[in-house]
Amino acid sequence: MRAVAIIALLAPAAALQVRSRPPALRRGAVALAAGADDDATLSPKSPMAGMVLLGGTEPAFWSDLNEETREGTFVCAKDGCNAPLFPSETKYDSGTGWPSFWAAGKDAITVDDGGFLSAMFGREVKCASCAGHLGHRFDDGPINTTGKRFCINGAALRFREGLGDRALPCEDAAPSS
Repeated sequence: MRAVAIIALLAPAAALQVRSRPPALRRGAVALAAGADDDATLSPKSPMAGMVLLGGTEPAFWSDLNEETREGTFVCAKDGCNAPLFPSETKYDSGTGWPSFWAAGKDAITVDDGGFLSAMFGREVKCASCAGHLGHRFDDGPINTTGKRFCINGAALRFREGLGDRALPCEDAAPSS
């Protein structure tokens, strides 16, 4: 009975915290003012982009880019960069809650060594143009492609529909023998 009473007392406070979360931090919200976007041909920039590109991680299932299925290219979200990173034909649903790809564009990314813990935490993936943190690479991707899974923060990406520069898989994404 005591546990029920404690839960009853805490429930209104928890509900208040959820409702009072700032609009800029709600899933899918875009905090940019009209005209503040640097490229109108790209999907809106995530309010979490700055934090993620400096090494953070967005919550799973936060990004609307998880559901993106159009043909095009995912580009770097860092202001002034917009480097093409992942062609849409390499995107797949890994079930992890972050946009996942089996290959990146040629010379588009760098993959850090990762060291001892890379099997558990993956190897860090950065934009080759601006060195912004994108996410991590794991060796548990689709076996019928490269066997790699680039698990990328949606906030580190923007989407450009129909970008015509079909990027080839990079050397690092090649299947290991």
